Amino acid sequence: MAERIIFDGSLYAPEAVAAAAAAYADFAVIEVTAKGGSVEAALSDTGEYEPQTIARAFSNHVLHETIARRRQAALEDV
Repeated sequence: MAERIIFDGSLYAPEAVAAAAAAYADFAVIEVTAKGGSVEAALSDTGEYEPQTIARAFSNHVLHETIARRRQAALEDV
């Protein structure tokens, strides 16, 4: 069964979700789809890893990527 996580587009950068999906490709199959103002990530086939653990770590990575990208954009605007 796939773990589904919905990231609100007003809080999370869609590029951050895609970057996190690429970073976690060795741990799970992650399908990313844009839906209206949000991005959905469906994690499946986690192999030997606990699906909820991967989902939590993946979510933290999305948050990190969003913060890093917004900081970089702010620095470029200065």
